[in-house]
Amino acid sequence: MSIEAASEVEFAPASVEDLQFIREQLERERLDSERLEPGQFITVREGERIIAFGRIKPYEKTFELGSVWVAEDRRGRGLRERITRELVRRFPQDEVYITTDAAVGLPAYYERLGFLRTRILPEELVAKIRRVCETLNRDAVGMVYDRRIERLPSIAETYRAKHVLENYLPRTPLRHNPTLSRELRCEAYLKLENLQPIGAFKVRGGVYLASTLSDEERARGIIGASTGNHGQSLAYGANLFGIRCVIAMPIEANPMKVESMRALGAEVGFHGDNFEEARLWAEEAAWREGMRYVHHVNAPELVAGVSTISLEIVEDLPDVDMIITPIGGGSAAVGHCLVAKALLPKVEVIGVQADGAPAVYHSWREHELQASEIETTAEGLATGQAYYTAVKTFIDRMDDMLLVSDEEMGQAVVLLLRAAHVVAEESGAAATAAAVKLRERLAGKKVAIAVSGGNMTLDSLRRVLLDRP
Repeated sequence: MSIEAASEVEFAPASVEDLQFIREQLERERLDSERLEPGQFITVREGERIIAFGRIKPYEKTFELGSVWVAEDRRGRGLRERITRELVRRFPQDEVYITTDAAVGLPAYYERLGFLRTRILPEELVAKIRRVCETLNRDAVGMVYDRRIERLPSIAETYRAKHVLENYLPRTPLRHNPTLSRELRCEAYLKLENLQPIGAFKVRGGVYLASTLSDEERARGIIGASTGNHGQSLAYGANLFGIRCVIAMPIEANPMKVESMRALGAEVGFHGDNFEEARLWAEEAAWREGMRYVHHVNAPELVAGVSTISLEIVEDLPDVDMIITPIGGGSAAVGHCLVAKALLPKVEVIGVQADGAPAVYHSWREHELQASEIETTAEGLATGQAYYTAVKTFIDRMDDMLLVSDEEMGQAVVLLLRAAHVVAEESGAAATAAAVKLRERLAGKKVAIAVSGGNMTLDSLRRVLLDRP
């Protein structure tokens, strides 16, 4: 969605004198009239007459886009859309929430403007929807638009990231594998991100992000939440550029990844039983200490760094037909959707999630942001919440997505050991598991399969091997 204001419309702030008129229109049309203040509204006028207005309503911790109104004799001319776009442009936070009536087709209208329905809302808006449904006896839905999607990297930014990363990281091979090719009846190529210094693709994002920070941001430090690989990437990048780095991890974190982060100088703390609980602690700590919180999906610089994987695949295999990539939060898959699709419009991008953490899969399929339980041993895919930037990109650009079980990922770990002499952690083998599942669809194609990480503990490897017949 473009957030540029239409040139033929002038927006003006509301005055105290305007509030009586605004309140009358809101009450007449049964719109939200709670806690009205003139500073919340922008207006469109013809002479002295207000013909449209919209509101950014503040709560204690968040804001809501609400109460967009257009005069009856000016409807059908695009004023609602223009004032909505202007409100989104002016919003004080990246995430723009709206609650709207489901009964009159408004969700579909806002979807055309780039919003997604969401089951993941701040508690204040959950309470708002509850009040609305109780008092006005109607269905209401929450929707969200995240402005960070407008800052996703271009091809030019990906090339800038590539030139930076060449100074710090090796280019990983895209290796043709005859055994897998025979078993899958395709030309199978493995993108070996397990050979990165931290054993996972995410290091690309951590290094590039650290390189882009201002002196002030470097002085304040960075903080993130991780089950392991994202944290290692931040720690690696921070170590290169002399930046303080704090990582929040679940209590039952992979000890090998914890040791790696600490060896790189990161301050590691354990908070909660899973990634989402660690993430909430990290976000609050960032706000409290004034550090830069680095989201595992929504940081544009991080996505630019990891999108160089896709650039390398296309450079090494210009006639690639399909790229199969695992999805935890979705940063690498977003990169493939942006870069590979831009350079090779006919390439298919296939995503894969663990069936024990399917939040992104269900959000993509149903076009509604959702959370899920986390019941998988694949640490890199153990994400319980979907995020707008990734899901909206996948809805717009991804060709397909599927789920694989822990059993199927374990079989893929063994297959990679046998066929390619490659050690992959379970999440790193997820794309291979998907390729096995899609065997009939791959026939005769050139397929790039991401081996996204190789941080397999001895205990995990022993468990996977002993489970095999």
